[in-house]
Amino acid sequence: MRDLSVRNLIVAMLLNMAVSAALAQEANAPEPVNNGTDPSKLQTVAEAKYEYLDLQNGFSSGTLRLSYTTPLDDAQSYALRVRVPVTYVDVLGNDGYDIGDASLEISHVFGLTKAHAFVAKGELIFDSAGRPELGTGQNVFKGTFIYAKFLQGGNIFAPALVQSNSLWGDGNRPDVNSTTIDFYYVPKLTNPKNLITYDPALNFDWENDKQFASFAVTFGRVLSPQLGGDGILFAKPSMYAGSDRPGSWGLEVGYKVIGF
Repeated sequence: MRDLSVRNLIVAMLLNMAVSAALAQEANAPEPVNNGTDPSKLQTVAEAKYEYLDLQNGFSSGTLRLSYTTPLDDAQSYALRVRVPVTYVDVLGNDGYDIGDASLEISHVFGLTKAHAFVAKGELIFDSAGRPELGTGQNVFKGTFIYAKFLQGGNIFAPALVQSNSLWGDGNRPDVNSTTIDFYYVPKLTNPKNLITYDPALNFDWENDKQFASFAVTFGRVLSPQLGGDGILFAKPSMYAGSDRPGSWGLEVGYKVIGF
């Protein structure tokens, strides 16, 4: 009986040491890297990005987009984004920059589980452009619905349906009625500080009876903690296909701080 008691004591001590070691390792484990690719994770974001588009017939456009996003509740299920573009389009011979169509967007995440989440967004885009060619001449509502599926291995597949319609505006300008079907995919990389996303999409302009395909890839790198959050540098080349495509290619580069 004494040998059995000693054996039980030794086993208990070994189990206690193993549990203590596991808890210590978990406590000392680094925080997961926040790279901003999960559409169901609403957080504070300050972003500046510049996009150049090679348009048809030798024209081009360039847009600096400044935006700020903040959660609206403690659960981070609602968020508000404010965006202001500074842009040029040289189709009318003027390549000077001016304010484009600014916007307000509210996002809501619901049905969040370990397997999936749903995201609904409503964005009001204002007719605020400084020159006619820099905006639509319409006040537009843009609705987005995303189904985010969290796949095995940490990958994310999040297809989205986006519908834009004009509400009111310049009667001499065409209405806005367009649909985009996006197939957003995020593979989990070995180094969590690196990120890549794929964005193939189908685009339909119902008002002008045009449709085209697009494909964009985002490459990014999470920097050391900056400004109270995680700084990220990224580049996003894109290309367009179809006879109705607005251009041939584009390139977006930017910097953002998230989670501060």
